[in-house]
Amino acid sequence: MNRTNFNLLVLFLFFGIYFGLDQLFFASVQSKMSNLIHNRALGHMTAYVLSLLPLFLAALLLKPKDQETLMSKFGLNGSLGLGIGVGALVTLPMFIGYAFRFTLIKEPDFNSLIINSVSAGVFEELIFRAYFFGLVYRYTRLGFIPAILATSLVFALLHLYQSQDPMELTLIFATTFLGSVLFAWLYTEWKFNLWIPISLHILMNLAWMLFNVDDTAAGNWYANIFRFLTITLVIVWTVMQGKNRPDGLQVNRKTLWRRTQNYAS
Repeated sequence: MNRTNFNLLVLFLFFGIYFGLDQLFFASVQSKMSNLIHNRALGHMTAYVLSLLPLFLAALLLKPKDQETLMSKFGLNGSLGLGIGVGALVTLPMFIGYAFRFTLIKEPDFNSLIINSVSAGVFEELIFRAYFFGLVYRYTRLGFIPAILATSLVFALLHLYQSQDPMELTLIFATTFLGSVLFAWLYTEWKFNLWIPISLHILMNLAWMLFNVDDTAAGNWYANIFRFLTITLVIVWTVMQGKNRPDGLQVNRKTLWRRTQNYAS
């Protein structure tokens, strides 16, 4: 079995193991950890860390095994300061726009804020961008489009619980699917610095939750105007910095479908 096929088998097999264990045990582990720590948010994050063990193991098994550290395989060795700076600047339209258009929530549940912003941003990016997309893209010769399709589809499907209305379900699916594609593209163009999509994810979620914007990911007209401004800003910034690099933009015609070599070669 060649390196690409071996890595694909390992990545999808261990993602399946992670997903099965998550569905069976995450809720009970989260409840037990929350009671043990006496904090719902910390219990939630601890349960997430434990659930990621199969993914960490899979990353260690990839060939070549000695190419990168676990931190670099998950994109956590990049600049944290750069990630926070980019995320903070591009989300200003959301925070400022929502402050003028909507009211602050009156009684914030800080555990819910942490779970749905910090925890969601960190762990969803670790699972879907760093592992499910990033390692497939970096450790195989699959191009950007085939590497992202499965990731974005799963990511979008997992957000459909937010509504049962057919039209709203369609909007939620489209929003989360395109959001997953955007975050994967950002991750790639910023040299696999996971702190970029993590910070953007956290701050976009936080802006959405601090104000009475909407109950679902689809959002209303006014909410999406400011969200699209944020998206436009980060796309323009990313394209500009990519074009100024000697090697240019990483996602291009040569890397869309299949690459001649993987990043771990």
